[in-house]
Amino acid sequence: MFNARIRRVLTTLVATAMALVGLQLATVATASAEPEIQARTVYYTAYGYQSQSAQAAAIWNNAVPNLNMVSSSNGSIRIYATTGGGSRAYPCGLGCATIYIDSRDVAAGHNALRIVSHEIGHGHRLPDNYNGNCAILMSGGSAGTSCTNPYPSSGEAATVNSYYSGWMAASEPLTPSVYDPSLVTVTG
Repeated sequence: MFNARIRRVLTTLVATAMALVGLQLATVATASAEPEIQARTVYYTAYGYQSQSAQAAAIWNNAVPNLNMVSSSNGSIRIYATTGGGSRAYPCGLGCATIYIDSRDVAAGHNALRIVSHEIGHGHRLPDNYNGNCAILMSGGSAGTSCTNPYPSSGEAATVNSYYSGWMAASEPLTPSVYDPSLVTVTG
């Protein structure tokens, strides 16, 4: 399935190729049937975990058509390395958060890319969902150390996509979120 950006590029390439051989391009139904998507640019700054931050930004960009995360020296999402206190995010609005990635979480076996991608999810206003399901990014540390999935589920991506298309209520409260494996209750 192609997203709208890829479809526009392909349509332009086909039109150019057809023009070069002297053919006229009729209206392409798929291009005209979908509204133009204007991705919102969100700038992030990684002071720690730079590689994982770049990978996580690419993951979010690929999953959410209305989002374009770009590295910047003065981003509204700021990612820091820390030791102690747990990995956590302090959201400050849509596309805005201060994020701390705790080296102790990584040392305990939790995947650094998953943690960064999860915390960035809070910057996109997704809440924690400690259900233990590795396929759900916002399940965080509850999925255990064997879970390395850094990708938002289709539902999580669709929710964030709707936020960036302007459907998000501006008055929704913001609360700090913690990637805390100790919040998991294991039942036998």
